[in-house]
Order: sequence, then structure tokens, then C-alpha cells
Amino acid sequence: MKQMDCDVVIIGAGVAGLAATGALVSAGKRVRCLEALAHVGGRIRTIHDSLAPLPVELGAEFVHGLPTETWDIIRDAGLTAYEHSAKALHIHHGKLLDKKEVGEIADRVLSELARSRKRTDESFEDFLHRSHQRPEVRRWASIYVEGFNAARKELISAASLRQNNQAAAKIDGDRTFRILNGYDSVVTFLLRSIPHWQAVVQLNSIVERVQWSRGDVTVFYQANREVRCKQLILTVPLGVLQAGAIQFDPEPKEVLEAARALEFGQVYRITFRFAEAFWEADERLQSVGFLISKEKLFSTWWTTYPVISPLLTAWTAGSAADQLRGADHSTIVAEALSSLGRILNRKIPEPRSVHFHDWQADPFFRGAYSYVPVNALSARETLSRPVDNTLFFAGEAAETTGNASMVHGAIATGINAARKIC
Repeated sequence: MKQMDCDVVIIGAGVAGLAATGALVSAGKRVRCLEALAHVGGRIRTIHDSLAPLPVELGAEFVHGLPTETWDIIRDAGLTAYEHSAKALHIHHGKLLDKKEVGEIADRVLSELARSRKRTDESFEDFLHRSHQRPEVRRWASIYVEGFNAARKELISAASLRQNNQAAAKIDGDRTFRILNGYDSVVTFLLRSIPHWQAVVQLNSIVERVQWSRGDVTVFYQANREVRCKQLILTVPLGVLQAGAIQFDPEPKEVLEAARALEFGQVYRITFRFAEAFWEADERLQSVGFLISKEKLFSTWWTTYPVISPLLTAWTAGSAADQLRGADHSTIVAEALSSLGRILNRKIPEPRSVHFHDWQADPFFRGAYSYVPVNALSARETLSRPVDNTLFFAGEAAETTGNASMVHGAIATGINAARKIC
């Protein structure tokens, strides 16, 4: 019988995979981390454009609150983070639509949701239908929830939103920060924290099949290669797991059913670099972090304030993003600029550069991040549960305390999976 090549194989070198790899190698385990792409980082992807004043993020951008998983890295790596302006205005056709900021309106509705005594789960849309809020308030709350959670309001679980809000409250989650060095500096720190990482992390290794029994796993990957180990941690995005891109023999049916019970949200985000921050000429927008509008497609935009730069990011998620699926790059960019023109009621200057990655069309991701539909809150627990102490699943979708869809949540799941093995 073939000998074991290592103790643990980890599939995926996003932050969950790298965190797990580092913890296991430091504990003396023999580890192989297989990454399908030619680079690490997963849904963190930073562009260092020499003509841009700041790094441009194509994936994760904000540090939400003060989670120790991320802030310990920021401090240990000597990174620079600054607090992004929380001021969010709703504006359309150049007019401010409400004296109150969007965050205040959303907080009002979510506070009512937190006080709800309804024992059975329901969708956020159903909750809004029985809410005491004005129709216009319900509309803005829908835009906020769909945009932030990359979810459809008729699908996302109200119980999961309550759990998320409770988790956010513990870490000052209403505060957002940007890493001036670029989010990829967090990835670099995790990678270089792995002892002998050059020999441990293996790129361009697309896993195709996993054959396993208790305490014995063989992973088959590109070019008819294989590696045998005692235990496996799988950290691929939920969309990849749902698509069956990796075959299991035998199938861990309960875990895969839990993965299919969750939803994988869709997002389109585009960062434009203009010749100058032309919106700064409007004194109403000079200290604004976010612009929220009634636009059907790109309703949300953000600046880099309090750092003033000519970078402006467009965001659409949830039901709005679904309308763009299958559209080509030029169409998506044109729709975003058209939306911005209507929001500000002005001609938009030609951008100097455009940065965009279609995460939905990327076969190694197939979407943005997960959310829980009605009556599926237990699916995250099932997904995070080890199978015969042999198969372990990690990544943001397997986070069970309300921090799913977050970078710090993904890091925590990788560390937790490693601890279960050690």
C-alpha cells in the first residue's frame, strides 16, 4: 500500500486555507496546500496600478469592525489602516432624497427586526410587509440589505440577519476600514507566516476528485497527479462546492446537501480612476463615503474618503446584479457610468482606467459570498461539522457565529478546522 505523502491536504489558498495551513505546519503537521490558480488570496485580489494613488481592490475591500482575526494581522504585519467615512447619502438626479443618512434608516429597520418576536423564520421581504415602517423606508432598507448581503430580499433569512447584526455589534461592525497597503498584504502575511511555505503551498493544482475513507484520503489533481493524506480541509468557495466541480467518492451527502441549501450571492463591482475627484466640487459630497440611489442596477457607489483620491467604485448586488448575468465587460461598465450620470445629474468624464473582475463567470469562484435563505440557518453548522474526523470544510460559508461573508470569518474557520485536527 502506498505510504502517506503528508498528514493533511488543504484545498484552496484563500485566507481560510492559508490560516489553516499556517496553524497546522506550526503544530508540526506535514501539510500540502493545493491552489488551483497561479496565485494565492482567493476572493482577495488587489491591483497595484502605478498610476493609481491607492491600491485597487477587485474583491474584498473593507475591514468590517474590529475583529481580532484581521486586526492582529494588521498590527503584526505593521500595516496601515484608516477608517472609511460611514456617511452615506441617498441621492438621485442630483438631489438629496432624505435628510437622514441611509445607515440611520437601515438601523431603524434592522432594530425593529431584532425586536421581532416571531418564532418561525421568514424572509426579509415578508418581515418588511408586516413592518410598521413607511413604504419609502422599507424601500431603502431593501436596497441596503440586498446590497450589503449580496442577497435577494425574498430569499434571505430574517433569523440570519438577526444573527449577523448581533455578531457585528460585538466588533463595532458599523465601522469600516481600508488597508492602505492593499488587502493583499494580509494574504502575504498569512502566506509568509507558514514555515517553509514555498514547499507547502502548491499553485496551478486543480483538484478534480477526492477518494476517501476514515483516516485515509487520496486527492487527485491536474495532470493525473495525486497526494495521499490522513485528513483533508476543503476551503473552496460555496459556488464551486455547489457546482460539483470536485467529485467525492463516497459523497459526504449531509454536508453537500447543506451546501446546496445555502445561497451564493452575486455581485458586480467596478472601480474607476478618473483624472481627478470631480465630485469633490460639490460641497454636499465632500465628506461622503457612500452614495445610495434609486438606480435599478448600480445603486451604490463609494469614495475613498477621508483619503481624497480620483477612485470611485460602483457596486450592485442581489436582485439588481442578477439582471447583468451574462453581460459582457463593456456593457457592464457602460451601465455603471450611465447610472452615475443619472445619480449626479451630470456628464461623467471619461475614466482613465477601469478595474473589474467577473467573479460570477470565474469557474474557480462562481459568485461573491454566501447568505442563508429562509429556514436554512442550520446549514452552516452542518457544513462546518467534520465528517468521520477526516473531511473538514472551512471558508466564509462554513462560519457559524454571524461572521460569514467576511474575511475575518473565513480566517476564523480555517483556524478552527486546524484546531479540530490538532
